[in-house]
Amino acid sequence: MKRRLLDWLACPACGTPDLHLSVAKSEAQKVYAGHWEPGELPAGADSATLEEVIEGTLRCRGCAATYPILDGIPRMMGPDSPAGAATGHRWTEFDQAVPEFEKNFLDLASPLTPNDFTGKLVLDAGCGFGRHARFAARYGAEIVAIDNSAEAVASCQANLQGAVRSHVIQGDVDRPPFRRGIFDLVYSYGVLHHVRDAKATFRTLGELVHPSGRLSIWVYGPRQGTTRVATGALRGAAAAMTPEQLHSFSRAIARGLRVFSHTPYRVLGPIPPFGSLLSHLPVHDHHRWPFDVVVADIYDRLRVPVTGYFTGEEVEGWFADAGYADIRVSRRVGNTESFRGLGTRR
Repeated sequence: MKRRLLDWLACPACGTPDLHLSVAKSEAQKVYAGHWEPGELPAGADSATLEEVIEGTLRCRGCAATYPILDGIPRMMGPDSPAGAATGHRWTEFDQAVPEFEKNFLDLASPLTPNDFTGKLVLDAGCGFGRHARFAARYGAEIVAIDNSAEAVASCQANLQGAVRSHVIQGDVDRPPFRRGIFDLVYSYGVLHHVRDAKATFRTLGELVHPSGRLSIWVYGPRQGTTRVATGALRGAAAAMTPEQLHSFSRAIARGLRVFSHTPYRVLGPIPPFGSLLSHLPVHDHHRWPFDVVVADIYDRLRVPVTGYFTGEEVEGWFADAGYADIRVSRRVGNTESFRGLGTRR
């Protein structure tokens, strides 16, 4: 944890921003002027050292709640916040050189472009293993990544290694440990359809955005017919499995997809007569993803329950009801229908 994070944190229990940091263990990290905006390093300095807090405690001066810092990550779960499920990505290592990952991120973020991240303070709400946060950091954002899963934030921290302007926190998107109105951009991709009350969480995340800042989301659209039945059956079977059993089960599904979906789409998809037909194959657009990432993606889809599916009209209504300007909602058709939403906070 970097000390500058204190400028944005607040107690998730009472909302007080007055937090006292006690350091038990820290390390000096070498940084350079090019990593920071003018004035963020001492005047005239080409380089400096930055303290990274590895172990310590954050204590709220308002309600006396305490939050440990372990392995460099503040653990700021609210008193009633459930810990997140295990993630399959603890078995994977993210390779940002795979072009499909960046394409996927920009597709979810559309109409945002890399320039919309440059120089901005950005929150990744529900960061998972940090795949999206890595690109936001690469585009020049100071990225703050939060997830309620201890395994997810550990993976995210590893995948943000070397990104000096990055911060990882274990926390709850329904009780986020931040001051209100501090972020230039908050994005949450693939999270709202997993929470208890998606519209309420949407409003909570919006409160973290300053006026003229933007909120960007992506959610599942309605599922129909065999897709919904098959997905429900698989999630039902997964609920009774141990993490190890589910990982083996996910590998078996991934092998089947490689044979019956990914390979046919990769070979025949570019041929016009077959392209539109094969685009209906399950998760065909993951055909270029590394096998272990496909396995972990299946694992996470089956482990975490989906609590809702939403139409484009519903998503647009969330933004309109909250008073956003320049609302843009677009339909995304990949393996199934889903929706992107972007709005500017007034």
